[in-house]
Amino acid sequence: MTALLKLFLLRWFATKSLGGVVALLAVIALPLAGVLKVVGLPILAVLGVVALPIALVLGIIGLPLLLVAGAVGMIVAVLGAVLSLGLLAIKIVVPIVLVVWFVRWIFRRDKEPKPADTVGTAI
Repeated sequence: MTALLKLFLLRWFATKSLGGVVALLAVIALPLAGVLKVVGLPILAVLGVVALPIALVLGIIGLPLLLVAGAVGMIVAVLGAVLSLGLLAIKIVVPIVLVVWFVRWIFRRDKEPKPADTVGTAI
């Protein structure tokens, strides 16, 4: 059964490129990492939770351990950089947006409603 599963996964993996599988896992992992980071978990725990499924998929396929460790290490490094830069951007952008919205709300001009059009009404 495990040989059949390995054969199926290897055949599926051969039809898809390594980049495609990693990209699919990254698409799933990035939102998960963002949510876990917002919840307040330390970044190392977030990266571990995200890297575990990637390591398992690559290990089940039968790739050498060194290749799996290298691929997962690169993915975790990129994901860590994305999380750090994303949080930095959020810390900068959110206050600016809030100040702009507040200033626009304060200085908005209340426009008086226009009178209803009388076009098409016959008296």
